[in-house]
Amino acid sequence: MLITALMIWIGYYLINPTTLPIKQVRVEGEFRYLSTSALQGLVRNKVRGGFFNIDVTSVRNAVLTEPWVRDVSVHRVWPDGLQVFVSEQTAVARWEDTGLLNKSGEFFAPEKTTFPADLPIFTGPEGAQAMMMEKYLYLQKLLQPFDVQLAELHLNDRRSWSFDLNSGLRVVIGRKDFDGRVARFIDFVPINLGSKLYEVEQIDMRYPNGFAIRWKQNNTDIQGESGA
Repeated sequence: MLITALMIWIGYYLINPTTLPIKQVRVEGEFRYLSTSALQGLVRNKVRGGFFNIDVTSVRNAVLTEPWVRDVSVHRVWPDGLQVFVSEQTAVARWEDTGLLNKSGEFFAPEKTTFPADLPIFTGPEGAQAMMMEKYLYLQKLLQPFDVQLAELHLNDRRSWSFDLNSGLRVVIGRKDFDGRVARFIDFVPINLGSKLYEVEQIDMRYPNGFAIRWKQNNTDIQGESGA
């Protein structure tokens, strides 16, 4: 009977919010857009109870409300501390004018004043973010040897693809055979046009065995064969 009473007393003691109250909050992570002090304040505002009964899930969810936060883990540190590990989002592209995308194509929407400069812009149907990020990373890998960057990637409502390079060139891929048409563009156009690539306004790859070129100066169209 005495042992039972003792166990009940210990149980009530441990769940008492005044038992071992949290006094130290430590936030760790590598931050470019997040503030350690602001995150510490956010955590402290959610700290309720003592070491044994603090709701670490509530603390984690509070930190996750910050748009630049990608992931959070919260750990108790004996006897009166919390250690919070925060992973910051890495923006790879802008989604239209509403937010940003990470490498997995996940959307997040911080304040526009915090948007990094010179990110490529994606425009497309809602729900296409992850697929478009996959295409973008594929294109960037292929374009890397030619010292050009992809500035915009577009997917319209008819599922037709196009992309713009930082030279001002627009490449129209269309709805079919994305990989094949991109491969044909990579195999022929940058190598054969060289520095003249900056004089081209648009290249249309929607031809079975070639493409059409529109030049910036005279706005004329020229059809070419790639030998594919």
